[in-house]
Amino acid sequence: MSSGKDSPRQKMIGMMYLVLTALLALNVSKDILDAFVVVNKGLENTTSNFTNRNENLYADFDLAKSIDPVRVTPNWKLAQQVKKHSSELTDFIDKLQKQLVAKTDGIEQSAADTLQMVDIKSKDNYDIPTNILIGDSEDGAAGASRKLKNKLIAFREQLSNCILAEDKKNIILDIDTEDPKNKGNNENWELYNFFHRPLVASITILSKLKNDVKNAESIVVDYLLKQNDTDAMKFDTIAAKVIPQSNYVLLGESYKADVFIAAFSKTKKPEILVGKYNEATKTFDETPNSVEVENGLGKYIAKADREGMVSYSGTIKIKSPKGKDVLFPFKSEYIVARPALTVSAEKMNVVYLGLDNPISVSVPGIPNERLTVSTTNAQLKNNGNGKYMVNVKSGPKVDVTVFATMENGEKRNMGVMSFRVKRVPKPVARIGKITMEGNMSQDKFEAERGIFAHYEDFEFDVVCKIISFEMSYPAKGLYLNVPVNGNNITDELHKIYKKLKRNDKVRFEKIVAVGPDGIAVNLSPLTLKVN
Repeated sequence: MSSGKDSPRQKMIGMMYLVLTALLALNVSKDILDAFVVVNKGLENTTSNFTNRNENLYADFDLAKSIDPVRVTPNWKLAQQVKKHSSELTDFIDKLQKQLVAKTDGIEQSAADTLQMVDIKSKDNYDIPTNILIGDSEDGAAGASRKLKNKLIAFREQLSNCILAEDKKNIILDIDTEDPKNKGNNENWELYNFFHRPLVASITILSKLKNDVKNAESIVVDYLLKQNDTDAMKFDTIAAKVIPQSNYVLLGESYKADVFIAAFSKTKKPEILVGKYNEATKTFDETPNSVEVENGLGKYIAKADREGMVSYSGTIKIKSPKGKDVLFPFKSEYIVARPALTVSAEKMNVVYLGLDNPISVSVPGIPNERLTVSTTNAQLKNNGNGKYMVNVKSGPKVDVTVFATMENGEKRNMGVMSFRVKRVPKPVARIGKITMEGNMSQDKFEAERGIFAHYEDFEFDVVCKIISFEMSYPAKGLYLNVPVNGNNITDELHKIYKKLKRNDKVRFEKIVAVGPDGIAVNLSPLTLKVN
């Protein structure tokens, strides 16, 4: 039974952490700040080791559950709850650390997410961390430290509830949220840990708490796993297993399944019988068929000669360590169906000219790697796992044809699915954020480099290029036109706009754009009023 003992390396890191925390009360020198970086790195490595250990424990739990689901499942569910609570709490601490770095160093959150502690510029800043963690309260109630403390208390209680009453005295969950014993200055847990602490100290303390959480998770999951004592009951609660290659079988094909004893030794060969086994009478209603056994696995094969649900049952007989025959009944079922083709467009029930249109292709009961897909009037790209891109060049429709390679090597046509071909919608011209019409100052227009086009409410993220337009502007009672090739707002247009009067209107007309289908289209005009 685990008591949460630390390794020598963990003890060393813990001792360094305590020494550095004590030194904070004396003087925060560069050497101390650099030492915190070293300690924090050690804590992060230890947390990573705990994470790896915990993943191995969960994998062991999954194996134990597969061997004896009735006995193991209750504790397995508790372990999954522990995993969920630990993940939520460590995620909260991670985000709090990144928030401290981002706010204190004055950087974007995305940059803080990848910034190493050694590269933090404001290691010695304590004002911003104190403001975040303690807030404007005298006891930390208004800061993030109080929320963190409450989460730690709740987490410890959740883990404690997973431990039997008679074992709680032997299981130590080292998550300390108690106020310091020497309260001469009325410090509580929040103030003691986070008040007036430099940024690197606050981050290191949070790393230490994250370490404690992962350690507590490891202790409790290990405890729950050992409660099952699966090693001591290899043969008395063993269960029969049936693993089919597929529960969906095409007419004319064969149903195949592995029937075996979980954790069964390869040196002992079981006897497997398949037929109509009656569990009430413990006998077969008719003469059963024997199943060939290889390395403890029964290779069951049945011809799929009729449609519908097919059920079967049987027994596995093995010798116990004392030489007694032990019988394990099993039952399973599978579906036999005619071949069916499924082809669907992932965006809409049409495909667009000139675009990479994603489609999915599948045939129930047949792996994707045994399907051959072809199209008419289009280029086809296979992205794997039944996902394809269809690029249509011409024509009113596209036919998608699918062939399947059966297990006997036969090529079978699974059908054809047709899609209508549609042109991409007409885009909308814009300058800045203005479409159709709007007001724009002369200074704002001076900053605009071009006129652009975009698609509104269109499922695809595609680009449309403007190839020409005209700008019309008022001059001496007339409107003069300036033609432009491309989409650039030239220096000449900037100068013209600069000379216009307030409330003058400028129109951008004869806007021609080319979309991904390569077809030139005329866009609606755009009007700007000078303000």
